[in-house]
Amino acid sequence: MKKFISGLILLLLLLSNSLSAQTGVRFGVKGGYSMSLQYGITPEDNEYTVETFWRHAAAGGLLITFPITEMLSMQQEFLYVMKGSRQDIGIPDQLVNTYVVYDINYFELPVVLKYNIFNLNEFKIYGTCGYTLSILLNGKVQLEGTVEVDGAQIQFKYSDEIKGLDIFDYSFLYGLGVEFPFMDRDWFFAYRFTIGWNTLLMPTFPGEPPAPLRNQNYTFALGMYL
Repeated sequence: MKKFISGLILLLLLLSNSLSAQTGVRFGVKGGYSMSLQYGITPEDNEYTVETFWRHAAAGGLLITFPITEMLSMQQEFLYVMKGSRQDIGIPDQLVNTYVVYDINYFELPVVLKYNIFNLNEFKIYGTCGYTLSILLNGKVQLEGTVEVDGAQIQFKYSDEIKGLDIFDYSFLYGLGVEFPFMDRDWFFAYRFTIGWNTLLMPTFPGEPPAPLRNQNYTFALGMYL
């Protein structure tokens, strides 16, 4: 995987100058910080108490920008994104408390429209919107907690690869960014919010029903056009 990405970046470097001069197409790379969460609908008669926490991780990859007009362009991206969540789940009536860690990693193919809002000296402020297809690469679930039995606290732990999860996840995205020149290159800093359409059946403790959750992701990325 690393060799493939390194080779692809080298190929983009070789092609970017000639293609940019002829067509205006621009190639770039980006990487940054990813904050992921998973959310679901809680039934009125739900006996569980749930508190959700972020997964703090990383995202990055390659992109190609195709100009449409002076103000509008389309961008195709090829990204590796780390998603998931942390869930603190309790069953008060049964004196059960469980901390669940979901780590799921995707290869994403966002298609994004970029619109230049305004220019401020050498800085360009733009907005983005679009959709993305996420392809599941791997995932892991970890559970640990306590349960009270006959007045005694019993600890348990469980860890396994996530199996049976939907391989495809579809999402809507939008965001803001700024482009600026630095060291003879065009750089950008971008914020993006991605919200999943699919309800994923996330595994829980063996023998228990899965949790219906959807992905939600915030990224803050620094990038450069080659």
